[in-house]
Amino acid sequence: VARPAQSGGLLEAFDASLHFELTAGQRSVADEIANDLAQPHPMHRLLQGEVGSGKTVVALRAMLSVIDNGGQAALLAPTEVLAAQHLRTIEKLLGPLSQGGMLGSQEKATQVTLITGSQTAAARREALAKAASGDAGIVIGTHALLGESVEFKELALVIVDEQHRFGVEQRDALKSKASITPHLLVMTATPIPRTLALTIYGDLDLTLLDEVPQGRQAITTEIVKIDER
Repeated sequence: VARPAQSGGLLEAFDASLHFELTAGQRSVADEIANDLAQPHPMHRLLQGEVGSGKTVVALRAMLSVIDNGGQAALLAPTEVLAAQHLRTIEKLLGPLSQGGMLGSQEKATQVTLITGSQTAAARREALAKAASGDAGIVIGTHALLGESVEFKELALVIVDEQHRFGVEQRDALKSKASITPHLLVMTATPIPRTLALTIYGDLDLTLLDEVPQGRQAITTEIVKIDER
């Protein structure tokens, strides 16, 4: 199902609320994804970008575009730590726009919920209800998202973070929870040579986010020798 950008929607409100400007690289990638979402066939895109390059805000804009079109987005992360980190980051970026249904919340606001294996029974029931009812436009979780008890009202976009930690069947298990084939965006911070990426992930369009926002701490890689004594 095509999910084109909507005027006056949640995405537009989010863009207006941002206290920073997107980099040229983020805008370029966002335009590619927006074009994919507007097509009447599923997006299959691999987004590769260094840690700190801003993949999350690009992915969030895609989620909001889908929500503006009446759909939901699911973000699959490999660990509970990373899933919780995504929850905090997205709620911080959205601010009041993540408080849909709350007293005094903005009309265009949605909800963000988390589903993991270590949740209490009460927290899990609440999260499952939000996903099934559609109250939560954004559902973040670990492998727990693949469980039979997890249902969506209208799953329209699947985002897989650190995609090399998941298999094809696991991605398909989440996609199968949609009534109509959803759009798919997979992300990785692992550098992959283009020729190798096209060989391994030939079913995915490849996008590289190679620009880091100004002021972002540089990423350093070091080799630490283990004392064998």
